[in-house]
Amino acid sequence: MNREIWEFLAKGTHPVIRQWLADEGISSRERAKLDVSLERLRTLDFALVSTRLLAGPLRGTKVYKLRLRCENRELRPMLCRGPVGAPHDYTLLQGAIETGTHQVKPPDAQDRAERNRKALVENPRWRELYGK
Repeated sequence: MNREIWEFLAKGTHPVIRQWLADEGISSRERAKLDVSLERLRTLDFALVSTRLLAGPLRGTKVYKLRLRCENRELRPMLCRGPVGAPHDYTLLQGAIETGTHQVKPPDAQDRAERNRKALVENPRWRELYGK
């Protein structure tokens, strides 16, 4: 069973991941890696997803981080299962980059992701299919 990948819309209109990709200058090669990883999530049963691909849930939240190793940085888009619509779907909540010192940029990415998840629960229309 394929799952859908949704993207949170800040204030119901601004796609957070697409904005993050543009702001951080994510290359087409890195985007391709992201797309391949998201396709794996779409097609694999959650129980079969490797911890090398998806880490979490992060402490005290229902947020996971996708683990993508790139040439000079590690992309860590944050997502959750659901939380509205089909429970097996995923919603991308916040983009993040991890450096070699395990520092995350932005430093409050996990908090932002959790706030976005809660906002989505209250406003279920604040999402759209990612990549469509």
